[in-house]
Amino acid sequence: MLRLSFSFHSLRRYTTFSTKDIDRSRKWIEQFSSTQIPSKHFEITFSRSSGPGGQKVNKTSSKATVAMENDKWLNPQWCYWIPEPIRAQLREKKVRYQTKTGGILIQCDTSRNRDTNVSECFERLTEEIKRVAYFEPEVTEENKKKWEELKEVSKEKRLFNKKKVSDKKKLRSKKFDF
Repeated sequence: MLRLSFSFHSLRRYTTFSTKDIDRSRKWIEQFSSTQIPSKHFEITFSRSSGPGGQKVNKTSSKATVAMENDKWLNPQWCYWIPEPIRAQLREKKVRYQTKTGGILIQCDTSRNRDTNVSECFERLTEEIKRVAYFEPEVTEENKKKWEELKEVSKEKRLFNKKKVSDKKKLRSKKFDF
């Protein structure tokens, strides 16, 4: 099996995944939407909101809070729906909604409707996962050729400047003829 090592952004740790795993994760992140998140694993609570709605916010509990405990977040048993290469990136680079203990807590009170607020919480989580997960794009043959040409030009310039400095130093030296 072919193994591929790559780093996540500028992280110090290197993790090894197969190219097959990385390709699957790339496709998953492109097609991932908030409706694919299994809400049954999250604790969803409602409370009174301070958002729009006038007197209605004083009577109904429409503010949604979606939470997952620290022992469940990024645990393969509970977060099986996230591919392993992406879970590794989420462990390294924390998401915005991660608590100090390592759990997840997302709140939304932008709407007067409970269901809308819950779906907005999951939409925020989806956007955050997509923001954190990153895979280097495949290098095309055209780009490889371009980099090789730039490498050659750079080498030529370096050697030319080196020769120029060498000639200048030779002219400075004193020649004594006896």
